[in-house]
Amino acid sequence: MTTADDIFDQSVNNIQRLGLKEIPFTESPTDLRSETLNHIFTGRQDELRQVFNLFQSRERRRILVYGRLGIGKSAFLLEVISVLRRKLPKMLTTYISLPANLDLATTALIALAQEMTDDEWAQRQLYQMGIPTEKVLKERSSEVGGNMVINAKTSEKDLPISKPQYPTVSLNTLLNRAQKKYPEGVVIAIDDLDKQNPHRVRQLMHDAQGTLKGPAWFLLTGHPMGLMGDLLTSERGLFDLQLKLEEMDQETTYQMLINYLSSARIKNNSTDPNDPRSVLPFLPDTAKRFCQVSLGKPRLFNRLGSTVLSTAANLQVDKITPEVLDKGLKAAEPTLRQQAALNVQEERVRALLQQRGSLSDETITIDDLEQLGFRSFSQVLPYLERLEEADLAHQINQDDTKTFAPIPLPPADEEPPIDS
Repeated sequence: MTTADDIFDQSVNNIQRLGLKEIPFTESPTDLRSETLNHIFTGRQDELRQVFNLFQSRERRRILVYGRLGIGKSAFLLEVISVLRRKLPKMLTTYISLPANLDLATTALIALAQEMTDDEWAQRQLYQMGIPTEKVLKERSSEVGGNMVINAKTSEKDLPISKPQYPTVSLNTLLNRAQKKYPEGVVIAIDDLDKQNPHRVRQLMHDAQGTLKGPAWFLLTGHPMGLMGDLLTSERGLFDLQLKLEEMDQETTYQMLINYLSSARIKNNSTDPNDPRSVLPFLPDTAKRFCQVSLGKPRLFNRLGSTVLSTAANLQVDKITPEVLDKGLKAAEPTLRQQAALNVQEERVRALLQQRGSLSDETITIDDLEQLGFRSFSQVLPYLERLEEADLAHQINQDDTKTFAPIPLPPADEEPPIDS
């Protein structure tokens, strides 16, 4: 009888049969150690150059990194921070994902205080907001008796939890303390603005103009729809650099696959794209096809890569042949749909997109709109963008027309034979 321990050992052996010590693909770069991210991070040389050129100036700058969801903004931000920490040891760098229901000044205050672990005033700010600190902080008070020297008593109690009344003032106070210790400056990176309610974030950005123009570098991320589109047109003076991340070309995506695989390969550290061993357990042809299907989108690349390797491990093969790749890619769509948790209307739009192959304002028909219960393509657009967010659709680059197509995965009704 097979035990749970046996199944675990089989799982390990199946991955090792592929020549890997683990599945290297990960959807969130925040799960990676900085040295691992540095190893697998690929491309973006021009974008990195633009950012690092600004750091040669004495003036503090504000940088907006934007692009579609899943395009690699978080990885880019973390790579920038990783390089700054290595190259500028006298600069304090911080990273935080924008929490729900917090203004940018409080968010920046938290990010900064969490890095200043040896500053008691900074830790007191965290503790008062109910954020755990390494050391439990107490509030001291004295009770004085008749003889002030002999009868004085000191008592301690936990500091009360409270929301900062003046977060901008507290942030500036903490920045002044930080600059005395870090003469090369302070960098505050706030990620994931595009995961918040656009109307709320738009107001947060408006309220935070004074904060963003204060005594620190700011790096922010967002996507071009809604919030960022408005900021790029209405707040042009707020950012010194507006950096758009695009999909990667096939050559860069192929090198990214090599880097991911070499970070987990048991033997053979080849990273030469001309060496077939560099993409093992993929064959060169299946590696190229995998890169084409991932469309140069890092998050989709990671999601598909995890499913393909898991499928290959379950099939107990040692190479990813075209048949194994088809099996893995075919297993990806139901996984993506399950992760997306589409509602009924979103599923209907997805089914129509699959049926038609592409949808745009110019190609959608009256019958299509009636089938969906809509009157115009503008009503369909948010659903298509939701599918793109879930990696179930992608935009085809055209002049002025937004055209969406399904991710090019094998049809679900096909069952290609497996050659192990």
